Amino acid sequence: MMAKRRFSAKQFVLVAALGASAMLAMSANRVHAAMSEGDVPETSVVPADSGSGTPGASPAAPSSPAAASMTGGTAPAPEPHASRPPRVVHRASTHGSAAPREVEVEPARARLRVIKADWVYSSPAKSSKHLEQLQVDKFINVSGSTHYFLRVNLKNGETGYIDPASVEMLKPIDKIFRLSHDAAVLDKPNRWGKKLSEVHTGHDVHVVGLALSYARIRMKSGLEGFIPLTAME
Repeated sequence: MMAKRRFSAKQFVLVAALGASAMLAMSANRVHAAMSEGDVPETSVVPADSGSGTPGASPAAPSSPAAASMTGGTAPAPEPHASRPPRVVHRASTHGSAAPREVEVEPARARLRVIKADWVYSSPAKSSKHLEQLQVDKFINVSGSTHYFLRVNLKNGETGYIDPASVEMLKPIDKIFRLSHDAAVLDKPNRWGKKLSEVHTGHDVHVVGLALSYARIRMKSGLEGFIPLTAME
């Protein structure tokens, strides 16, 4: 009887061990399955089990071909990309000089002798187009003055600009004139000149030269500058 009871106890222990092992295996399978589904990235498509209707992970976007094949439907056509505005490129003109711009000119009238074989420019800038070259000892007609250039009329009818240093600007003279108007004494013969001094109505001035529409005067202090010819009328 004692041997039979020991066998039954061993059998009981074996059965209990087998049962515990089976339960542990089932728990491990469940944990593994849960971990497998939880570890799937949200952007992946996880096939559904035979008994479930929807996959555990997020499906692909409905508009994608993959989602359409999964659902059995037809994928809508992708939305066209927004058209980009055309790129505008501003290019410099390739037709020589830039378009002429309006220039402020002080009227003048003179026929001056060329002393330097410089260029006649299409605008008052040395970077502009060359119209023709001046010839030394020839005369050119001046019709006005800008801040830094003289406006000239060419024989072919074109208007150009020259450097004042390329012509003989000053015509020497030695006379005394009485002023009829107050005037500023400028450092060059145009209205953009820097003011050096001033002279007043009724005073006599010593004129030592003429340049365009200005007279070069020498003051008692020895200072020389230009005043408009209209101040001596």
